[in-house]
Amino acid sequence: MSHPMSAARTERLLNLLTLLLNTRRPIALREIRELDEFQAYCSDDPKSGERAFERDKAALIELGVPLRWVPPESDEDEDGIGGYLIDRESYYLPELTLTPSELALLSMAGAAALAIDAFPGRSAMVRAMAKLGFDADASGSMPSMVHTPTLPGESGVRMAQCLDTLHEAVATKRAVKISYQAAQSEITERVVDPYGLYYRRGVWYLVGYCHLRKEQRTFHLGRMTAASMIHTKSGDAPMEIPPEFNLKAHAERRPWEYPGGEPQHVVIRLAQRLVPAIPEIFGAHVIIEPRADGETWVHIQATQPMALMSAVLPHGAAAEVMAPEGLRNALRATYSDLLERYQTTDVPEERKIA
Repeated sequence: MSHPMSAARTERLLNLLTLLLNTRRPIALREIRELDEFQAYCSDDPKSGERAFERDKAALIELGVPLRWVPPESDEDEDGIGGYLIDRESYYLPELTLTPSELALLSMAGAAALAIDAFPGRSAMVRAMAKLGFDADASGSMPSMVHTPTLPGESGVRMAQCLDTLHEAVATKRAVKISYQAAQSEITERVVDPYGLYYRRGVWYLVGYCHLRKEQRTFHLGRMTAASMIHTKSGDAPMEIPPEFNLKAHAERRPWEYPGGEPQHVVIRLAQRLVPAIPEIFGAHVIIEPRADGETWVHIQATQPMALMSAVLPHGAAAEVMAPEGLRNALRATYSDLLERYQTTDVPEERKIA
C-alpha cells in the first residue's frame, strides 16, 4: 500500500501538470502558491516550500514533460514577471495520418505479434491497436494472416515467463540472472546486463554482457531454464548500454558469425540454382566467386564453422563444402549417418537414397 504522502504528491504533480498545460502564459511560483491544491509550497519556511516545488518540477522533467522557465520581459511573458510554461507542441504528439496501405500493414504486424502467446508487452500492444481503431479485444484476438508457432506445454510457459522477464529487464536497464545451457554443456548460472532482444527465424535471442564469460554474448531463449530480475537498491543508476551497440547488426548475424573462436575461411561450391538465394541462405557477409568453369563458390569467415552445417545440409549435393577439411569431414559423416538410418530394407528400392 502506498504511503499517504506519496499519494498526495502524485495528486499534486497531476494538478501542477494540468495547470501548466491549460495556461497560455508563463505562471510564476507566487501565483501557484495562491491556489488551494498547492499548499505544500506555502509552508512557514519559504525555502522549504521552494524546495518542494523544485522537487515536483524535477519529477515532471524526469517524466519527459518539456517544462521550461520563461524569463521576465521576454516575448512570451506579457506581464514581465517570468514564470513556468510547458511547450505544448513538444508535449503533444502530432496528428497521426496513415494511408490505407499503411493501416493494413500495421494491422498485419499487430496481428502477427498478438498471435505469439509469449509476446512481451502484449497488453500494451492490445491498447495500441485499439487506439488505431483495430478490433483487438482484451484477450488479444484479432484476424491474422500470419502465425508464429510456439512450444506447447511447460516449455512454452517457461519461455513465456523468461521472455516477459527479459523484456522488462531490457526496458528498465536492469541486470538479470539466467540459468542457461549452452550447446553440449551443463546448465550454468549467468548474470547478464541485457542490451536488447530480437526475434529471428522463429527464435528469440538476448544480447548482453555476460559477467561469467566477461564479454558480450548472444543467448538463445530456448536454452534458458529460468530468468529473474536482479533487484537493486533504490536510487541505483540503471545499467548503461555501450554507445557502439547496434541491435540491428546482431539481428542480422548468422549463427556461424557469433564470437567464440578464431575466424576460419570456409569455401562452399554452389549449384547454379542456389546462386540467387545466396543472401537468404548465407547472409550479406560473403564473397561470391564466379569461376571460369561455370561454378560459383562462396567464401565465408566463420567463427563457429560447425554452425554452417544447418545452412548447408538441406541443399545436399547442391552445396558442397570444399574447405576446411574438418567441416567437410563432419558433413560427410552426417550424410553417412543419415544414409544408414533411412536406407533400410523396408524402403522400396526406387525410394532409397542414391
